[in-house]
Amino acid sequence: MRNLFQFFLKYFQFFLFLILEIISISWIVKESSFHQSAYINSTNQLVGNLSTYYSNALEYINLKKVNDSLAAENALLKANQEYSFLFAKDSSKIITDSNKRAAYKYIVAKVISNETNKINNYIIIDKGSKNGVKKNMGVICDHGVVGIVKDVSEDFALIISVLHSKSKVGVRVKESNFVSMMWDGYDATTTSIIDLPKHVKIKKNDTVYTSGESWFYPANIMVGKIDEYELRNGNNFYKVKVKLSTDFQALKHVYVVNSLLRAQTDTLTSRLHDE
Repeated sequence: MRNLFQFFLKYFQFFLFLILEIISISWIVKESSFHQSAYINSTNQLVGNLSTYYSNALEYINLKKVNDSLAAENALLKANQEYSFLFAKDSSKIITDSNKRAAYKYIVAKVISNETNKINNYIIIDKGSKNGVKKNMGVICDHGVVGIVKDVSEDFALIISVLHSKSKVGVRVKESNFVSMMWDGYDATTTSIIDLPKHVKIKKNDTVYTSGESWFYPANIMVGKIDEYELRNGNNFYKVKVKLSTDFQALKHVYVVNSLLRAQTDTLTSRLHDE
């Protein structure tokens, strides 16, 4: 208490000046309409700036929730895209949309670990067996393909990235049949096609899509665009470099592809092996 008294005594003149200054300003503002208007405008500006900073801070804090919500909405939209359905057909017509059957659903996941600078790169996501994720499920993102689930725990899943020396994606270019896209291990933004027949007329920036020849990915998911291609003398196949549409270095949210009809084909295949 004594120290506090000494402090005020020491700075008595300063506090007296400050009090008198505040009183003088308040009288001036009260008696002068010009100063009163200036005071109100300045106060409003200050309050407005503080409100803006507060709002921006709240938006930043809530950004994760917004991103998660958008990812869930995107998964729902993907599940309603045409490539996620099988359409019942007969010899003469396509049955109306009321008879279409869902072929794929999507499980939203967050990337928690992502390698891009190795020969064999892996990704870990925050969804596992308790969320319905299983081995050999395909994984995509908003911009293209990501990889295939290699192993699963209760809460996490390990994915073989497209950027892996043993990764192979079935793709199509224009009127081509199924061809294979493989990573050559050098550039995280490009991959290669080595078995595209020379009769297929291609050019730079042609789009490469998933073929749908397996249950890993639905057909017609964008993979990338042709960046370079070469046809050497005496060779029947192009060597094609594809610019990937997926930015692996910025990967945040992914969608695990749950094929609803794959179990049926797996059962049929297993019967063949039993014979």
